[in-house]
Amino acid sequence: MRKRTRILGRTLAAAGTLAALAVATAVPAAAAPRAAEPTSVDQDIAQLYQDVQDLYNGLPANALRGVDPLFDSPVKRPGQQAHAAQGPIPGCTPGALLTYANGLAAKLTPTEGKALSALSGIGQLYTQAIASDKTPQVFGTDGQYTPRAGSTIDKLRGFWDIESWNIQLVAWKGTDLGSQERVTQTFKLGLDPKRAAEAGALAVKVLYEVPGLQGGRHPLLTLNAFSAPAESLGGKRIMLGDGLLDVVNHLGFDDVSVEAVVGHEYGHQVDFAHKNYPENESSEMGPDAYGGYFGAHAKGEAWNARTQQEVTYLDASIGDCQHSHGTPDQRKAAGAWGEKQAVSQNNPNRIVPSAKMIEQFQKVYPKLMQPKPAALAAAH
Repeated sequence: MRKRTRILGRTLAAAGTLAALAVATAVPAAAAPRAAEPTSVDQDIAQLYQDVQDLYNGLPANALRGVDPLFDSPVKRPGQQAHAAQGPIPGCTPGALLTYANGLAAKLTPTEGKALSALSGIGQLYTQAIASDKTPQVFGTDGQYTPRAGSTIDKLRGFWDIESWNIQLVAWKGTDLGSQERVTQTFKLGLDPKRAAEAGALAVKVLYEVPGLQGGRHPLLTLNAFSAPAESLGGKRIMLGDGLLDVVNHLGFDDVSVEAVVGHEYGHQVDFAHKNYPENESSEMGPDAYGGYFGAHAKGEAWNARTQQEVTYLDASIGDCQHSHGTPDQRKAAGAWGEKQAVSQNNPNRIVPSAKMIEQFQKVYPKLMQPKPAALAAAH
């Protein structure tokens, strides 16, 4: 946990260093103005950020074990898992969704960015550890995706041969940050009650002190989805962010958004059930494949060829170029492979056992990782 905090701290420190260098080169040293005194809002955000760092550092050691985002957000949050990067992949262009998210992040002021980072970390932890499907869940900013989310998780529970009754599907909502009770509950996971109450009140204050956060409705606050195993804090669950659904809709994938993303996240549950925790790109590409199989299967979503292709393009939109989750081409290939397994079966109603599906994918995975000719040419 401390390693993640140090990574985040270095990121913010680097940003501050670059800003200082820009000022130093633009203005002679003798004429440089005195640094502005921190505003009360800046001070509130700095304190909240420290509270959130301490919250994550106070969590049990296995609290976030196995919890991995659908894609690496450009806004680094406390507690966010860091992936080893070997430098950008030659000839690779990040997917459309990741590019759009990067664009949103670039528009944030430093004040907005630090506040969003802290608040998103709180919201994710609330959704993972405290939110429960025992209360009605509302998916989408206006609840527009609630029926589809419920239908999809019901189909998935009956499709895959894993223990499913205790896999929760919960909504990750930025507006939950406006509830002092919920935020305070979250801080109590890692802070003493008195400090948790103070931090909870401060979080709500910051949410409304920074207009750019839109009262919790800024897409970057919830622009992701997660799946958590039984041993993590809060137990088995899939977390679906409103911001992710909004952006996927904006990019033109609304017809398949909920089903494809929940199908992918349920694919992680398939891996968890078989203690399959790959330390390479197959940790994300495997769920793409299982989700593709479910989407194309006669007993799953039974999507036609056109819709199957749309899902593979959605898979590609989440690809990165940093050796972490798979490139757009690789993720597209994984989803297409899963779809092909469904439509090429002699018996369209047979469902391949989940353990067998994992085994089959791991065999084909190295072939899906082969770089495209354009990437090879760029490398040379």
